[in-house]
Amino acid sequence: MFLYQHDPSWSHLYPRCVFHALTGLQCPGCGATRALYHLLHADISSAIRFNAFFVMFAPALVVAGAAEGAARWNRRVVNTIRQPWVSWALVVAIVAWGVLRNTPLLNL
Repeated sequence: MFLYQHDPSWSHLYPRCVFHALTGLQCPGCGATRALYHLLHADISSAIRFNAFFVMFAPALVVAGAAEGAARWNRRVVNTIRQPWVSWALVVAIVAWGVLRNTPLLNL
């Protein structure tokens, strides 16, 4: 896997965040690639430092993928991830994280 072998903190092969380049603020996804790199290397504390939101929701993404696969495999399995409230809750959480991480007092 390319990401496992090439640290995004040092490699210039990864794209830069356009939002950060234009505003100087961190978008909700800033640092997610670096966080994933550190998660792949089992360095959870560094991963949290780069993007705590991504690290917190990475297990939920795995579970959501498994639920989607189970729902496609067996039509009788109820997939909660397709409920509209789940999408809205995720949007609210992402926006809240984007605001929180740019709050000067928190300096996340």
